[in-house]
Amino acid sequence: MATGKTNFGLTYGLINGGISIVFTLVLYLAGVKWFVHPIAWSGLALPIIIAVLGGLAQKKANGGFLTFSEGLKTAFTVFVIGSLVATIFQYVLFNIIDVPFREALTQESAEVTARMMEKFGASQDDIDKATTEAMSGNNYSISKMALSFAFVCILWFLFSLIIAAIIKKKKPEFDNNQFNR
Repeated sequence: MATGKTNFGLTYGLINGGISIVFTLVLYLAGVKWFVHPIAWSGLALPIIIAVLGGLAQKKANGGFLTFSEGLKTAFTVFVIGSLVATIFQYVLFNIIDVPFREALTQESAEVTARMMEKFGASQDDIDKATTEAMSGNNYSISKMALSFAFVCILWFLFSLIIAAIIKKKKPEFDNNQFNR
């Protein structure tokens, strides 16, 4: 595969999106409680792994070398494409396919929030306020999901910086073989 012909960010981004859809479907089929279970947070490791793999594929295609900017571009593209696919899928799932599931998820999330606030010693007024706020409106509306997507892209950019710094490998300025002739 030639570097100019394969966009590893796009390719691995679509893989990331596909895996995110499968992960979301598994949680969906398992039920509402799994969406708010700590195991659901483990799904955050998947995009990171895929972004690293995409960056490494780009590095391999470049003959084992990768600039910081190439690594950053590839990793961030993987995150953005994957997150966009996942966000669109979740919007369709919660607003078109299964609205009652969305409502049950909102209820469960409010209950989990209330229990967590109790553990941290929050006042009953604060708990009631947070619960009422969580239950009002559609947390999966286009505007709220777009805002969530924007915030997650900022987070993914930070991860992309770290990944690029780790996997970069500068091409030597001089070929050492030219001195061995």
